[in-house]
Amino acid sequence: MTVAKRHIDSLETSSTKPKRLKGTQNTNNKNMSERNTLIWFRTDLRVRDNTALHEAAEFAKRGNSVLFGAFVISTEEWKAHDLSSLKVDFMLRNLASLKDELTKLNIPLVIERIETPNEVPQGILGICQEYNIDKVFCNREYEVDEQKRDEKTDVLLNQNGIEFHLRHDQCIVEPGLVVTQADKPYTVFTPFKKNWLKKVGSDKKYHHPLPIPSSFPSANASQYKRLFDAKPPLELEEFPLDSEMRKVGTSLYPEGEAEAHNRLEKFCKKKIQDYDVGRDFPIENGTSVLSPYLAAGVISARQCLTKALNANENRLVSGNEGVQTWISELAWRDFYRNVLISFPRVCKNRAFKPETENIEWDDDEGKFEDWCKGRTGYPIVDAGMRQLNSIGWMHNRLRMIVAMFLTKDLLINWQKGERYFMNNLVDGDFASNNGGWQWAASTGTDSQPYFRIFNPALQSERFDKNGDFIRKWIPELKHIKGKAIHEPFKHLSPSEFKKLGYAKPIVDHSQARQRTLAAFKAIMKKK
Repeated sequence: MTVAKRHIDSLETSSTKPKRLKGTQNTNNKNMSERNTLIWFRTDLRVRDNTALHEAAEFAKRGNSVLFGAFVISTEEWKAHDLSSLKVDFMLRNLASLKDELTKLNIPLVIERIETPNEVPQGILGICQEYNIDKVFCNREYEVDEQKRDEKTDVLLNQNGIEFHLRHDQCIVEPGLVVTQADKPYTVFTPFKKNWLKKVGSDKKYHHPLPIPSSFPSANASQYKRLFDAKPPLELEEFPLDSEMRKVGTSLYPEGEAEAHNRLEKFCKKKIQDYDVGRDFPIENGTSVLSPYLAAGVISARQCLTKALNANENRLVSGNEGVQTWISELAWRDFYRNVLISFPRVCKNRAFKPETENIEWDDDEGKFEDWCKGRTGYPIVDAGMRQLNSIGWMHNRLRMIVAMFLTKDLLINWQKGERYFMNNLVDGDFASNNGGWQWAASTGTDSQPYFRIFNPALQSERFDKNGDFIRKWIPELKHIKGKAIHEPFKHLSPSEFKKLGYAKPIVDHSQARQRTLAAFKAIMKKK
C-alpha cells in the first residue's frame, strides 16, 4: 500500500471551465452595474461565529451589495487528501443544511463542481465574473496545498481587479501568536499550552463568538431564484457509501449547526465536569463526539471554549478538572495547526521528528491487514479497529492504543495507519490525525517506559477493566468472564480458545518490544 498523497505538486491555474451544478446558473442578474461580495465556504460550514462570513456580510451591507456564498466540490482533491466516503456524506449533508440557513438570510449559494485542484482558482474567478463580484472573503486553511491554492487564487483575482481577503478562523488563537521567548514555534505541547492559556486569558475576544449575520433584502430570493431553488448533491459516485453506512452516518452524526450546539450543550451540562476521568473509558461514552462537527467547521472551537468557560464560572486555569482537561483538548487542536504552519514538511509525507524517517519499518502487509480488520489477537486493539470500521469513529484513548500497537508492536510505518484512519473516519482532520500519528511514531525515541505503559493487555485492563467495550465490539469474546477477556489466548486452554473463533496474537508483545527498542536505539545513535 502506498502512503497518503496529501501534497499535490501541481496547482497551476487552468483555463478549463469548471462544471456548474444543474440549476445554479444565473440568468436573471438585473444589477450587473453593482459590485457584489462573495463568501467562499470551505471547512467552515456554518453561519454562526464565522469570521469571514461576518466580515463579508458587514462589508456587503455597508456597500448595499448582494452577498453570495460559494462552495467548491473537488472530488480529485478530496481523494488525494484521503477523505472518507462517510466524511464526504457528512459534508454534503451539512452543505445542504448550510444552504437552508443561508436561504433564511437571503444569501444565494453557488455550488461549483471542479474536478481538479489546479482548476479551483479559475473556478472562483468564473463565479466572480458571472455575478459581478469584486471582493472575496474566506477563512484560511493551513495545509500546504490549500495555502498554495489560495496564493494562486489571490494572484489570479487581483489580476482581474478582485480583492481576496483571507481570515483566521480555525484556531482559537491565531497561528503564529503563541511562540517562545525567542520568537520560535513550540515543538512541545506543554509549554505551548501554558503560553496559549495566557493569550486566551488576557484577551476577551477569544471568549465572545461572533453573532449570526442579519438578513439581506428579500428581493434576493426572486432575483436569484435559480440559485435558491438549486438542490445540493447528497451523493457523489466517487465516494460510494452503502445503505448500511449511510444509515450509520445519518443516525450517529446528524447534520446541522443546531445538532452540533445541542451536543455541546448536553456535554457541558452532563459530562464535562467528569471529562478528566470519563474520557479514558470508552464504554462510558464520556466524550462530546463533537469532532465530526469541528472537522467540517459546523461548530467553531471558540464556541466550544465559551461553553466550557460558562460551565466553569468563566475560569480558564482553575476550577473543575474536567473542564480544564477539555480546554486542553482545544489547545491541542490549535497546537497541531501551528505545527502545520511552522513545519510544513508534515504535509508532505515527512516526519515531525526527522530522525524517525530512518527507522527500518517492518511493513508486513499481512499484519497490517490484520490490524485494519481488527484481528490482531489483542482484544482492546481489535475492539477499537472494529469500532472504526463499523461507525467511522473511534474513542480517542483507543486511537492512541491502536496507533502505538501498529508502530511499536508491529513496527509498521505510521503513515499507513494515518492514511487508513483518514480513509475511514467521519471526523478525519489532517492536522489532528497527522499530529496523533506523528506522536505515536516518535514516542519512545527518548526513553523506554513508553513501551511498558503501552502494553496492550495492561491498557485493556486499565481502560476497559470489566471488558464491556471488548464484548460490545468482539462478539467472539462476549461470553468470556474475568481477566481472560484481556488476553484470552494466554488465559484459556488451547481447546477453549479454538472454540472462540478469535484470532491468535499476531505478535508477542515482549519480543516486539525488544525489536522496536533496538530499531529506535539505532536511529538515536545516528542523531
